[in-house]
Amino acid sequence: MPRLPKKQFSQKISDEDFKEHVVGARARRRSKALRALRVVTRVIAGAVVLAAGFVVTEALLRISEQPLPGDFTATQPATEAPTEPLTRPEPEGPPLHSFYVPLNMLDHRDQAAQLVAWAKANNTSAAVMPFKDSGGYLSYRSSLMQMRLINASQKTRYRTDWTLRDLKKAGQRIVAVIHCFDDPLAAGAMTEAAVLQRDTGSVPWKDAQGRRWLNPWSEPAREYLLAVIREVIAFGADDILLAGVCFPSGNLQAAVFPGQENPGDPAARNQILRAFIEEAREAAGENAQLYVMIPSRAALNGAQELGGDLWDCAADWIAIDMRGAPWAQDADYWRARPVIPVVDDAEKAQGARDYIVLVDEAQG
Repeated sequence: MPRLPKKQFSQKISDEDFKEHVVGARARRRSKALRALRVVTRVIAGAVVLAAGFVVTEALLRISEQPLPGDFTATQPATEAPTEPLTRPEPEGPPLHSFYVPLNMLDHRDQAAQLVAWAKANNTSAAVMPFKDSGGYLSYRSSLMQMRLINASQKTRYRTDWTLRDLKKAGQRIVAVIHCFDDPLAAGAMTEAAVLQRDTGSVPWKDAQGRRWLNPWSEPAREYLLAVIREVIAFGADDILLAGVCFPSGNLQAAVFPGQENPGDPAARNQILRAFIEEAREAAGENAQLYVMIPSRAALNGAQELGGDLWDCAADWIAIDMRGAPWAQDADYWRARPVIPVVDDAEKAQGARDYIVLVDEAQG
């Protein structure tokens, strides 16, 4: 190809050509960029508008779902539990300031006169009397049919009727103590009502202290105890304090509880105890107060011998056995329940409005 003359490159470009070819090209490129930028801006603005519309719509929907002011039929948000400690409502009637009547104070009529004088001097309102002790013996002459077999009143030499009558005349309520399933006497005489030895199936089982127990699953055992409650109320007692409403504790692998449902299930044991308390509540009658005594440790976390706890059972009052245990004055949830402390001395009640004085003793 022939070369162009050199002078062709040395010619000077006019201002008109520069403007047309160079400046014009730059203007066209800038115009295209501006048009593209406007398109992108419109797309972004549209997306922003759509997003804002979605947010506003969601907010409006949520507002529409809120209850209107004064709409008490709508579900209200849960409120936090009160932080103030719960307090038990003040019981009605006079305070229960009791004293214990020892077995040896039931021997003679003059002993009753001394008790009446002491009660008046100490401004008490109730006398706690053992009607069925921890050995299974009764402190009164019973006419129950089971006595022909158990003979639990064979040692009775007390004039319980005299003491009871004189104390009631002096304005004292009679709280009758009845030990229930921890009854070695009845369990030894009524094999069909007892906790049995596993390897024999017919011999009453004994705990680590050598005591026999009535079986809470046994209908004859429960009916015997209910019959005692009815008889004691008919005898003149005003209220009933049940002790030993429990199963034996410790190693029970060698023990058999005939009639037991769901062996090994604590809830089943707890349920049968609650059922018995409900029956006892009916047996005591509507005019009597029914107290059920449980160990202090069971009041905190339940206990093996209760299958749990007995809160909210059919008893009118849960009597916490505080003997030998510290006074749980700071346990707020106890104050919110119908609880009465059981102590072995009135001074250990620490000013409680209601208390029961009880001393464990059995006829020798």
